Amino acid sequence: MATPEHLTADAAGAPLEPALDRLLNRQAGPVTLLLHGYKYCPFHQPSAADPTLRDPHRLIYAETPETTCDRIISWPGMLDRAGPTLGIGWPGMHSGHGTLNSIRGFAEVYARADSIARQVARLADRIAALDPDRRIDLIGHSLGGRIALASLPHMKLAEPGRILLWGAAERATIARMHIERGTGRTEIINVRARTNAPFDRMFEWAAPGQGPALGAVGPVDGVATLTLDDPRTEQALQARGLPLGATSRGRCHWSFYTRPGTGPLYAALLDQPGIWTADRIAALPDEPAPAQQTARNAVVSTLSALLPTNRMRGA
Repeated sequence: MATPEHLTADAAGAPLEPALDRLLNRQAGPVTLLLHGYKYCPFHQPSAADPTLRDPHRLIYAETPETTCDRIISWPGMLDRAGPTLGIGWPGMHSGHGTLNSIRGFAEVYARADSIARQVARLADRIAALDPDRRIDLIGHSLGGRIALASLPHMKLAEPGRILLWGAAERATIARMHIERGTGRTEIINVRARTNAPFDRMFEWAAPGQGPALGAVGPVDGVATLTLDDPRTEQALQARGLPLGATSRGRCHWSFYTRPGTGPLYAALLDQPGIWTADRIAALPDEPAPAQQTARNAVVSTLSALLPTNRMRGA
C-alpha cells in the first residue's frame, strides 16, 4: 500500500523490504507495477453510506475479483505475464457525495497522486537495489497513468523498461515535463481510445491547470501513441496476429483492459520490445486526436459523466 508518506506490505503496516526481498527471490522474470485510478482505495470496507466495494486488491488486482461487474477483471490474469506482478494500492477516494463533491474530490485526488508517485519511485528504486538486473515495467490506468509518469523524475536507481498508459488522466504539458526530467531511457506507450474522449474532456474540465489531456493531442516527443479503437489500428493488429475483440462504441473508460485481446497485446508490447519497438508502434495506422468540443458541450459532457447514474465507480 502506498500513502503520501510511506509504503507498507499490508494493511497492518508490515515493512515492505522483507516481503519484497522474499518475492524477488521466489519469482524470476520482470517486475510489473500496476497503478489503479480514481475511486479505488486499499482495504476499504463497504458500509451503509458507501456500499460499493472499492479495494483494488479484492477487485482488479485479485486473481479472482469479488464482483461480477463487467468493468472489473483481474489485471494480473488478463496480462498473464511471467514474473512478479505488484498491485500498488493508494487512497484514490475523496470524502463526500454528490456531483459537486465529485468534482472537488477529483482535484484533491489528482493532487494527492503526485505524492504517491514519489512512493512508487522509492519502490522501483528498492527493487533496483535488491536486483539491479531485474526489468521493471509500469502500467497505469487513468490517474494511475499520472502517477507512473510523475514517478520518473524521482527514480534514482531504477530505469523502467516500459510504461503503458491506459487512458492516462494527465495533461500533455505536464506529461512532457515528467518525461523530460526522467532519464530518457524509459519507453512510454500511450494507449488511448475514442470511446475515452468524453472522459478526457471531463478530466480537462475538473483537473487543476490548463491544457489538453494526453489522450486528446497528437504525437508527443518520447511517447508512442496507440489508438485502441481506431479501425485501421485494429486491422493492423489483426494482421500482426494480435486481434482485438468487440468493444463498446459509446462512452467507456474501462475498455483498455476489459476488451478481449488487450491482454495478449500488452504482453507483446512489454515482453517483445525488440519486435514491438516504439517506432513500429508509432507507425501503426492511427487517426488524429478526437476534435475538441465547444466549451459548452465539454461542460455538458463533464456534468453528464459525473451524475450519479453515470459516475465512474473506478477510474
